[in-house]
Formats: sequence, C-alpha cells, structure tokens
Amino acid sequence: MTIGQEIEKLTDMTLFHNHDSIDFVLRFMPWSQESTTLIERLRFNFFETFAKTGQEMIFTIVIDFNDADDVAFLEKIQTVFQSHHREVLFVELETDINERLKRNRTENRLKHKPSKRNTEWSEQDIRSTMDYALFNPEEAPRMLTHYHKINNTHLTAAQAAQLIIQKMNQIKEN
Repeated sequence: MTIGQEIEKLTDMTLFHNHDSIDFVLRFMPWSQESTTLIERLRFNFFETFAKTGQEMIFTIVIDFNDADDVAFLEKIQTVFQSHHREVLFVELETDINERLKRNRTENRLKHKPSKRNTEWSEQDIRSTMDYALFNPEEAPRMLTHYHKINNTHLTAAQAAQLIIQKMNQIKEN
C-alpha cells in the first residue's frame, strides 16, 4: 500500500488497496462468506469501471501462489483489463520477515488499514500464513502477461515505486 501511495503521487494513477474494499464491507457486516463475496464483487466492479474508462489504477493484495483461487483471481483481473485492451503489470514484492513485521506497525499502515490495528493479531497472521502460503515463487506465473518481481527489503517505498514506474514505462514503449 505504501509503495502504491508513492506511485499515486508520481503518476495519474489511482490507488485502490485491498483494505479499501475489506474494511469498507466489514464496517457493515461481520467476516463471513457473504462479506467475502461482496468484497470480491466490489473489487471487480472497480476493475471493470477503471478498465472501461481507461483510468489507470494501482491495486494491492497479498497472493498465496499455492492457492489456485488466488492465482485465478490474478488471471481474472488480467482478463477484465485485457478485454478493454488495457495492459496489466503484476508486481510481486519480496521482503524478509523481520522487515515485514517492522513495516506492519508503521503509522501509515495502521492509519489506512483499520482491521490491522490489532498488531498482535496481525503479526501472528503474518507468521502463521508463512507456514503454508507461497508468497514468492521461483518462477513467474505463466499466465500473467507482465510480471515483475522486486525484493524491497532494503528499498524505501519511493525507490520501489520508481522501479515499478520504470517497468510500466517499458511496457508502454513496447
């Protein structure tokens, strides 16, 4: 999200991070299958509208590459945008666990992600998902047209944003 904020400052793109939809829906209903479905519908309505209008967006989310549904979610996003002749760049950020835990407590993150303000729970969630989730696969998912991996453990958000903007510009030039 923080890197997305930096990209938003430097471009005409709009940031729609995953907790924009999660926290919005959870304000009105508890976590359930119905709320999960509503979150996904809300996201895809945004994707469809942005793709249709040509407005560029940044979307952030955590993906478990071991989970076929998570990978299918990425494919579905790509399909929405490509159906409107729009390119999608998927950027995978890799950060070591100690840095992730440190960033989990930043004022900016807690300000923009209400459901993460219980940092004890959030840190446990980070640690426990590492037991089963694959966040940084060795190879890029084959079905994604544009995929870029950045290890941002030792980068500032502004530095990572610059690398992503450079990659977006390369895609636009081709």
